[in-house]
Parts: sequence; C-alpha cells; structure tokens
Amino acid sequence: MISTALKRNYATGAAANGVKTDMFTFFLLFFYTNIAGLEPALAGLAILVALCVDAVTDPLMGTITDRTNSRWGRRHPYMFVSFIPLTIGYILLFIPNPSWDVSQTGLFLWMVSFAVLTRVGMTLFDIPHRGLGAELSKDYEERSLIMSWRELFGWLAGLTNAFLGYFIFLRATPEYPRGMLNPDAYLPFAFAGAAIMIISILFSSFTTLKVGQSLSRWSGSIKLIDIYNEIKIALSNRSFIRLFFINLTLAIAWGLGNALTLYVNTFFWEFTTVQITAFLPVYAVCSYFGFLLTPVLIKRFDKKNIVIISLLIVSFMTLMPFTFFNLGLTPEKGSWELIPFLSSFLIFGMTFNIIGIMTRDSMLGDISDEVELDSGKRQEGILYAAVSFMQKVNTGLGSFTAGLVLSFIGFQGSVSSSDEIYSLIVIQGPVVACLILIPAFLVYRYKITRSRHAEIIRALNS
Repeated sequence: MISTALKRNYATGAAANGVKTDMFTFFLLFFYTNIAGLEPALAGLAILVALCVDAVTDPLMGTITDRTNSRWGRRHPYMFVSFIPLTIGYILLFIPNPSWDVSQTGLFLWMVSFAVLTRVGMTLFDIPHRGLGAELSKDYEERSLIMSWRELFGWLAGLTNAFLGYFIFLRATPEYPRGMLNPDAYLPFAFAGAAIMIISILFSSFTTLKVGQSLSRWSGSIKLIDIYNEIKIALSNRSFIRLFFINLTLAIAWGLGNALTLYVNTFFWEFTTVQITAFLPVYAVCSYFGFLLTPVLIKRFDKKNIVIISLLIVSFMTLMPFTFFNLGLTPEKGSWELIPFLSSFLIFGMTFNIIGIMTRDSMLGDISDEVELDSGKRQEGILYAAVSFMQKVNTGLGSFTAGLVLSFIGFQGSVSSSDEIYSLIVIQGPVVACLILIPAFLVYRYKITRSRHAEIIRALNS
C-alpha cells in the first residue's frame, strides 16, 4: 500500500491537464469564433490539426518514456521540462484581439501553431505522469484509488480555472454585460491558468522524484523499429483495442456536448456570467461524490458493469433538459429558478460521468498487466498515451464537429435566429445522448473482470 501523501503528491500533477482541458473544452472555440473573429469551421479545423499532431506525438512519447533510462527514472526527465512549451503555447494562444488587422488565414495559422505547442507541452508531462501512476501499484482496488485521486485533482483544477474565468476575469462590466464577450479578459485569464499549471507540474514532479527513481528501469537503446514494435504489441491486445474505441466514441460525444456548453448557456438558456458561475459548486460536489463513490463501487462490482451503468445514467440525464423544455416544464429562460432545475440533472449525470472516467482509467492499468503477461514488457507509457489522446479527442474532434455544426446552422452569436439557437440544444441534448449509448454497448464485451485480473497477477508473480 502506498501512503495518502504520495497519492496526493502524484495527483497534484493532474491539475495542469485539468486547467488546459477546461480552457480547450469550454473557452477556446468560443474565444476564436466570438472574440478573435475566426470562422467557426476554421477554428474547429485548427483544433483538429493539432489533434492530428497528437496522433503521432502521444504514442511516440509513450514509447520513449517506457524505454528511458536516466538517474531520474523513466518519467521525470520529461515531466520537469514540460511546463516550458506548455505555458508559452498556452499564453500565446489567447493573445489575438479584435483590433488585430489579420486575415482569416493568418489567424488560423496562429491558432494551429500555438494549439500544437500547448498540446505537445502537455504530452511531455501527461503521458509520463499517467505511466508513473500505473506503476505505483498493481493492486486492483488501490490502482483505482490512485486514479480517483488523479481525476479529483484534475476536475477541481478545471473548476478552479472556470471559477477564475467566470467570477473574476469574465465578469460582467458596464461595457460588456455578457463578460464572456470581453476581448481584454482572456489574456490575463490565460496567465492565471499558466501559473496554476507551472505550480502543479513542478510540485508533483519534485515530490514524486524519489519514488520514480526506485521503479522499474529500462536497459537498452531506443530505435525507430523498436518504437514501431512497441506500438504493435499494444495494438495486438484486444482489451486495449476495445477500451480505445470505447474512449474514442465517448470522447467524440462528450467533446461535442462540452464544446457547445458555453454557447447553450449563453444564447439558449440566456444565463449571465454570474449565473453560469453558480453551476461551478455543483461540478465540485460531483467531483467529490465521484471520488468517494468510485473506490466503493469497485470493491463491490466489476469495473465494466460500473462503466455501463454510468454511461446509461449520463445519457438519460443529458436528454432531460431538452425533454422538459419541449414539454413546457422548465422555469423561464435566464431566471435564477432555472439553475437548481438544471442542476438536479447535472449532479447525477456529472457524478456518474466522473465515476466512469475514474473507472476506465484504472482499467487501463489492468490492461498493462495483461500486456506484460502476454509480451513480458511493461507498457504503461504507451497505453496511457491512448488515454491522453482520448482526452484530446474530447476537445479536438468535439470542437471540430462543433465548429462544423455552428457553420452549418449559420450561427451568428447574439444575432442568430431562434431556430439557429434552438439547434444548439437539439445537438447537445438528444444527439449527444444517443452518441453516449454507443460506448455503453462496446464495453459489454470487455473481458478483464476482477477474477481474470487476479489470474493475471498470480501468473506474473509466479
């Protein structure tokens, strides 16, 4: 068993990805389409291009960190330097201003360049960090607890970033009653997020360095053909392939819904910045409930059953606001009474969404044990590169799809027609709810149960 202090120190590092993911999921597309003036389809394409770069760099980083041998261990050399490209790219991404005299092409290239730099910087930290977490324990339940801690810190950091945005930087002013449309607010907002990322990365890296040096080491060189063979080994594992497509389909669905959240809250539900901030405590409660419930559920049920039930609940709750609105049962748009009404669905849906995320993360650690049994190689880095990539698919492909949707319906912000605005809730409601059902069916055939994992560990120990 590892100490609570070590779990906490390790999990602190997830705050960096929490901040970046929050900004990329909820604010990046909105900023470039409503503030910088980039066409929605081009903004979505820029995020997709950055995602394509990740498709190469993520598995490459996973293999490199698995095969690194240094006095700092396999993971920490990359974790220590990652904050430099990460924060530079992150800050420069939010510099564009409506006063810039720049073409659509120039703005597109700016967005692509610094979205790529930000994602590469996060790759340098997040993939080795996830690999480190899988190495800390091989126990079926303790591994789940480690990942629960990690997800808790990631969610809380994302919520902190959102709170800073809505309550401080994007608050309403006489000039901008809807603070989200204030062009001068986003750069200081980005600086605040960058500071949080630097602190979390360096704290987690320094406080886990000693244990990282004591874990398994790689002896040998890194060759291009070896990297290819390492990826091939991972892709030959059926459990890994199934979980990959479960996460892929879910990332597309959830990414699309998340990318439209700020649009729906602002233009459909007609909330002010202060009212949107009122949802943040609900997300915080959901994060805490998910952290408490996940280890308890994993002690009683197989992980795949937890994921299936979680996805069904999330799908149902995603559909409810749309359904009640069309039945005429929702409070008036823009009213404070609407917030607790929507929160009643949000607290169940988001809690079980977080439970599902924590459970799926721990499932990948179990798969790494199966890969070791089959191939004799520990591949936490490359396997968790897949999880990191799926998180980026969440923001990348989801934002790309959202950009296409906004262009297709002719969405023009505050001057959009009622039909165009209504289309937003149709997509975020029934369309996303149906997409979430696809991974629920896929996970049904996942094979690593509690008893199967116990067999794997016995075989490895013998």
